Amino acid sequence: MKSVKRGLGLLLVVAMLVGALAGCTKNTDPGTQQPATNNTGSTNTDSKQGSSSDSNNSTGDQGTDTAPVDAVPVYETLDKDVAGDISIMVWSGDSVYYEDLGHKDIAVEDLTSQNVAAVYAMAKAFNNKYPNVKINLWAKTDDPNANDTSWYQEMENFKAEHGKYPDVYASTDLVGDVSKGLVADLSVFADDPVYQSFNKSIMDIMNYYGFQAGLPQFMQPWAIWVNKDLAEQNNIDVPEPTWNIDEYTEFITSADGQTFWGEVELPIKNIDTGCDTLIKSMANYSGTGDRVDLTSEQVDKLLSYIPTWSKYTIWQQYGLGNVPQEVMDDGWWWGYRFFCRNYVLTSQGDPWMMGAAAAPGAEVNVVESSDWDIYPRPSTDYVGNNVGIVIDPMAIHNYAMDDGNPEWSDAEMAQFKLAYTFGSFWCGSTESFQARADQMFNDNGTLKSCLNDSFPLVTGAEFDKQMDIWYSVGIHERYGDAKLMPGFQYVLKLWQEGQLWDVSDKCYPYFVTEDGAQKACLYEWLNCYSADVAGVDVTEANWLDNVKARLADWNEVINARFVQADEGLRSGLTKYYGFTDADFK
Repeated sequence: MKSVKRGLGLLLVVAMLVGALAGCTKNTDPGTQQPATNNTGSTNTDSKQGSSSDSNNSTGDQGTDTAPVDAVPVYETLDKDVAGDISIMVWSGDSVYYEDLGHKDIAVEDLTSQNVAAVYAMAKAFNNKYPNVKINLWAKTDDPNANDTSWYQEMENFKAEHGKYPDVYASTDLVGDVSKGLVADLSVFADDPVYQSFNKSIMDIMNYYGFQAGLPQFMQPWAIWVNKDLAEQNNIDVPEPTWNIDEYTEFITSADGQTFWGEVELPIKNIDTGCDTLIKSMANYSGTGDRVDLTSEQVDKLLSYIPTWSKYTIWQQYGLGNVPQEVMDDGWWWGYRFFCRNYVLTSQGDPWMMGAAAAPGAEVNVVESSDWDIYPRPSTDYVGNNVGIVIDPMAIHNYAMDDGNPEWSDAEMAQFKLAYTFGSFWCGSTESFQARADQMFNDNGTLKSCLNDSFPLVTGAEFDKQMDIWYSVGIHERYGDAKLMPGFQYVLKLWQEGQLWDVSDKCYPYFVTEDGAQKACLYEWLNCYSADVAGVDVTEANWLDNVKARLADWNEVINARFVQADEGLRSGLTKYYGFTDADFK
């Protein structure tokens, strides 16, 4: 174990903790100073790298309670008089710096950002417990890299202005943050009952060789929009939500290709998570060997669906001149809008429009079909029905590096625990969930709840309670009706059971730098439909043969990139967190 540096600032420690807080290793419980344990009580030796374990992909235990019903979460255990400062940095806000947000009284009409309103609501609820904690917020307007300023630069700007990095922040590149030593290992709180209640399949997405780098500040299933009314109007049988890939194919190829189409773009995600050797292999990577195998028989067989699908997708057919310009214009050249306007039977894009799709009234982006649903990805001969994931991670600052010494002082650990307390309250507390549902904000003159589309992270009874709150908000009411949305209810079941083995580019060693530019490790696979990569366009008769002839070379290049991406992660874990070669085996 690493030794502990001693520092000043112990007054905060005394105020915070019931017992004295000794030093902490890279994977030590801050209360007991013993190796952190997983929820079976054994020492945490998880070696997954941003992955879900195999057991989570085949069992339905994600929706069960994992902590005793009388267990008290960390966010309820601090001294009520604890004093401290927590600064939060996210995007999609108003670029205003709010100091001590929880003690402000802001008129609803003046809360014009959903994210600002959400943090405002949580800060007030948190300050009801801990009134002496100041919660500050800066939420950048628009996207994280907007205004020609990268998110990393915004982090540096925040530090220059406020004298420190944000304590809790949304991350665009969690692996990169670990590689730079910026984030703290949350697995030291593995004995926290609320931590134990978190959905392991989702937590594993942000776990690198046992290092828990983040919590999700936004997450939801990535599934398939299905326009049932459009199908029924055209005498097309609508498959059940338990559909397989052949039923899916039959459904989308029933489109007339003149007034409506089967899909917006090539549904390659059906293959990504529909076999054992692509995304599922990446998610379950154990630390040795190749991450993907594009030369597998599974990939070979599933590729044969793509030429058929391409005949019924808007983008591919538009390239051939088979989609009228007025359709493209009316659909705003946007996949989700094509679904809204009844131009496609299915769409796999824009899952984050879930709330807008079902908003009450005649808002612009409401789905216009009278009968629609959200289905999981179809099963194949190799995997069952499953869902992908949209996830925006948030991280907690690595205070140990503030003085350049990776070992923890008591004062640093105390600040870490305070920040984790708020982070776990945000992600795990039903009280926090309700506070967001109750808080209204001003959306261009219309008052709305600031609770967004993000799903609960917790499992068991608290998941059900939080989903009831989720359904109570107007934009989500439709999803709670099992008669209207049986597909969505099945998606929810798969989510709870952990039937997701997707990865996120924000949470995975996904990119490398080539020729001075960022490049996805999976570049060739992700662009396999393009003539620039495959030699011919996906609509050409010899596309399939061209791609199959290239798979072995692509496989070698892609896996080499993953090795390169992983080297940066391992280097950071070694340099800043005391990992050794044994930790990567």
